[in-house]
Amino acid sequence: MAASAFALGEVPATSEIINPSVAYVREFGSGGSGERQFYFPQDVRSAQLGDLETALNNLYIADTGNNRVQRLDENGGFVYQFGGFGHEDGRFNTPVGIAVDFNFRLYVSEKDSDRIQQFDIRGNFLREVGSGEVNLRALQDPAGLDVDSLGYLYVADSGNDRVLKFDPAGNFVSEVGGFGIGPGFLNKPLDAAADRDRNIYVADTGNNRVQKFDFDGRPVFSFGRSGGGPGELSAPSALAVDDKFIYVSDTGNDRLCLFSRQGKFLLAFGQKGAGPGEFNAPLGLSLGRQGRIYVADSGNHRIVELRVKWR
Repeated sequence: MAASAFALGEVPATSEIINPSVAYVREFGSGGSGERQFYFPQDVRSAQLGDLETALNNLYIADTGNNRVQRLDENGGFVYQFGGFGHEDGRFNTPVGIAVDFNFRLYVSEKDSDRIQQFDIRGNFLREVGSGEVNLRALQDPAGLDVDSLGYLYVADSGNDRVLKFDPAGNFVSEVGGFGIGPGFLNKPLDAAADRDRNIYVADTGNNRVQKFDFDGRPVFSFGRSGGGPGELSAPSALAVDDKFIYVSDTGNDRLCLFSRQGKFLLAFGQKGAGPGEFNAPLGLSLGRQGRIYVADSGNHRIVELRVKWR
């Protein structure tokens, strides 16, 4: 266990008081296979770096049921798509996770092909990452992805109950997890997110909690337990982290939950449904500029934009 002032499972004390609020802004897309349509999308990523080619704040969507990636502009307009069903390079079999690095390269994980592909910003295939055995086991049902500030890639290798770390050249660096319920162990993790200090937060989906690991992979603390009440989670599937909050897709409860950076529950937003402010199995999350949050509202075949404010 990490040397810290609190035990794993306890929420550390903080004197900072933040009162956030979340509001529905708009939605993009509808069910289908055409441009700007989706079929059970499982992840979304907003590009926070950009130029004339990459277009700052464009959205990249893992359009899972259509076996493709779609790119939309900041207003939800269609830009282009790539992929299509297949096992060849540049094709997909159930893409579920997506990440964008600061060199404008895209990473896409495929659940049913057990691989991660890397593309340039236009969707041209570059290489596979994590192919073959990684630390004695091949990838199994890889899910959520994230890239930290130095270009290291984190992979929720859900079928192996672990999170993998690769350097910018695609070399394996380390792993955390292993099946279990104790501190540092995982059960079907579906996402991982790095903060600016390169701590890792893991959606420990099967254990209905979120765990934090430090840079060296030591468990720091966890929060959440099974349920639908304040601070409780049901199959949390995706995460995002900024300087103030930890955002969690509480998929089984059809809502978004906000926690402080110390793991204190702050609010829950949403309920089951198809109207504004409602969700049907929300999955991937991405943070945009000026408090924007994008949610892959998978069961409603759309991307929902929210806005968080605090005082």
